[in-house]
Amino acid sequence: MAYFYCNRAEENRRNPSSILNTLIQQLAQTEPEGLLKPAVDIYQARVNVGQRSSGLSLADSQELLVQLTDIYPRTTICIDALDEVEHQTRIDLLKSLRHVIERSKNLVKIFATARMDPDILLQFEKFPKIELQPDDNVSDIHKFVEAKVQSVIDDKQLLHGEVPDDLKVKICDALRMRSKGM
Repeated sequence: MAYFYCNRAEENRRNPSSILNTLIQQLAQTEPEGLLKPAVDIYQARVNVGQRSSGLSLADSQELLVQLTDIYPRTTICIDALDEVEHQTRIDLLKSLRHVIERSKNLVKIFATARMDPDILLQFEKFPKIELQPDDNVSDIHKFVEAKVQSVIDDKQLLHGEVPDDLKVKICDALRMRSKGM
């Protein structure tokens, strides 16, 4: 399994090359042996032509990801906040992920969280998917908000624990409304 959390406020957390390289690092590292052979091979090839310190191109990264996923019987790639990647470059990341899914000899699953932007949906439309809408977790959010508000009341962190029931209801309602399914 490899994972990445995107963030539009940080350049290296919204750049497709950085994202793929982080996934590669996670998949290529093994505890006792060090790095898997495809990663060592590409490094050695780059050393031989004097490109040791230059970064991998997007195409090189996706091919290395395919080689790494071929080693594992199944691979899960988790990407949180995929919609945080800039719209102009997100297509490159989506195409690279689709390439890995299509070319790997073994099962590769992508677990991504994102707002339902059309470009994201279109890139994965031919693959099986499970879509969750904000309304799908309303009851979980209600339970969570109730428990957290009650916890801060019990710990006397909110109004020294002296919170009338009607105010508690208003606080919970406001938090649930503003959560928007998150």
